[in-house]
Formats: sequence, structure tokens, C-alpha cells
Amino acid sequence: MRAILTSCIVALGLAGCQMGGGGQPIEGNWASDDGVFIATFQNGAFSSRLTGTGETVVADGRYGRGTGGIQLEWTSIALNERRSAECTFLAPQRLSCAPSVGQTFTMTKVV
Repeated sequence: MRAILTSCIVALGLAGCQMGGGGQPIEGNWASDDGVFIATFQNGAFSSRLTGTGETVVADGRYGRGTGGIQLEWTSIALNERRSAECTFLAPQRLSCAPSVGQTFTMTKVV
């Protein structure tokens, strides 16, 4: 379970754009809808941390525009593995991400 969560957290890093698909802003803090992590996106890079344990960085990565939305690429710190995900905007403040490994996850922008 932790491996899946770590993968999701790390998936928040993409390849270099400040705006998501359709011009939606991606920069800022995003919380997983299950309450497990918060990811911070800034200037094409991201990091994520677990909300329950206080672990500071569980994933580092990059983000950018993909075919249908946002493309994330990251390294899971816990697993020392490269991961990726395709994310699409469900609403201006909500993303759904399908990782290359693991379960789909959603995030909501923290305002």
C-alpha cells in the first residue's frame, strides 16, 4: 500500500510547464483526495510529502503538458524507482492521474 501511495505522490512531478492542459494552472499545492500526500508544483518541478507521518519528501519529479493534460515523471524516494503518470483536469481545481504503475489517484488544489 505504501508503495502505491509513494508512487502517486511522486507522480506529481512533470516536465516543465506552469499551466496544465487547456491552460489550467498547475503551480501550487495539491492534496491527494485520500488525504495521504500533498504535492508542491513550481517552475516545472515538484516534490511531495506524506501528510500523516510528516515525512518531508517522498517523491521528486518534473511536470509538463502532455497530449491530453499533464505528464508527470518522478523518482520514488522510498522505492528508488522512476515512475510516470498522465493527468487530466476533472475541473479547474481537480486532477485525475493514471500512473504507469499502481492505481489511479485524484488531487485537489489547496487554495
